[in-house]
Amino acid sequence: MRENTPPHRPDFEDDDDDIGEEIDLDGDPPLDDDELEMEEVTLAELEARLGLNGFDDEMDNEAAEDEAEDRERIAAIRDDAVVTFRKHTAPVFGCNLHPRFDWAVTGGEDDRAYVWDTKNGDVLFEIAEHKDTITEAHFSHDGSYLATGDLSGELFVYKVCEQPDERPILSKVWEYSMSDMAWLFWHRNANVLLAGSDSGEVYVWRIPSGECKILPGQSSRCAAGELSHDGKKLFTVYMNGVVKLWDLKSCQVLMEVGEEHPLGLGEITHAVVACDTDSPLYLCAEGNGKLLFCTNNGPVNVVNSEHCIECIEFAPATSDLKLVACGSLDGQISIWDYAKYSLRSVCESPAPNDGILRLKWISDFTLLAATVQGNINAYDARSGALKFTLTGHHYHVYEFVYKPQENVLLTVSEDNTAKIFNMPPLDE
Repeated sequence: MRENTPPHRPDFEDDDDDIGEEIDLDGDPPLDDDELEMEEVTLAELEARLGLNGFDDEMDNEAAEDEAEDRERIAAIRDDAVVTFRKHTAPVFGCNLHPRFDWAVTGGEDDRAYVWDTKNGDVLFEIAEHKDTITEAHFSHDGSYLATGDLSGELFVYKVCEQPDERPILSKVWEYSMSDMAWLFWHRNANVLLAGSDSGEVYVWRIPSGECKILPGQSSRCAAGELSHDGKKLFTVYMNGVVKLWDLKSCQVLMEVGEEHPLGLGEITHAVVACDTDSPLYLCAEGNGKLLFCTNNGPVNVVNSEHCIECIEFAPATSDLKLVACGSLDGQISIWDYAKYSLRSVCESPAPNDGILRLKWISDFTLLAATVQGNINAYDARSGALKFTLTGHHYHVYEFVYKPQENVLLTVSEDNTAKIFNMPPLDE
């Protein structure tokens, strides 16, 4: 018997009489056969007595009505996309745009990643080696490599090999099996790949050599990580509430907010991190609304939001204002002035209860938000006013990437599709 097999139930069939004799009924005489007879009741009669008549029919009718309403909602959605990629057969979670070529990469729950042409949606390459949901798919900063990663921790890196007068090809140059993966991204200035794990370790690899550094774990999932503005440090948060700032060269902890720290987060169920793009300021936000601001020397302030925070993003370094945006699942985006730790503006969703899943700044004052109803909303962060909405997806938009050189947007969704949008002019 395997050690983790539950014990079998005891078999009392042969000893029913003995068990009956051991039960004391407080001296009451034994029941005769007439008293032991059970009333025969049909299923319909039982349902009537319990008030369940037509219960299944009501459930079926409600499901049919919900399905009909969903069909009507989908039929009314205007598709603003110029290209829709439909090769995936399950929800799509990861995506990226090549910095030089007209390439998109997408990966999803069908264990497939595709590289495809953003002009027409034609498949250029298919990656079918994964055996679990692909949540991460990224081109390196210069487009020379492509990395894909799945939930089980299988990672693959492909070299983008350019050929004179011919279409570039992909050639696998590296692979690795880690414990279950939490996140994965490239360094913004080097061919260095970073990944966080469910067991808490953070891996840092040079590609293609595979030279590896491991930042020790917390025996707790590393929920999120982000590079500092200078690219030399990594800011991480763990599910036990610990926050750390690492020096990537020495693998030493430069700053830590422990579980017992008075400004600590405590045990968390969801957390995200962000780093200011122009200064050593770091932000960790946990699901219940606490915002923890830190510097290289430790925590400096805690701000409590009234909303469950799903995503955060600092404004670009070129912006005159010191702003950070926080998106919540109830559909509200709060814009904070972190120089004063005060709320500056609020962006309200044009659709009720349209939760925010991703936020990204695409200019100094324009903020994009991806929502659970499949919308992409653009806001003026100074006033909170809605600038425009891009529609076309039917359900959750899990990720999106903006390519400013061509002013195009790539989105991926629960509806099994990826889309390319041409962005409207940004009137700042």
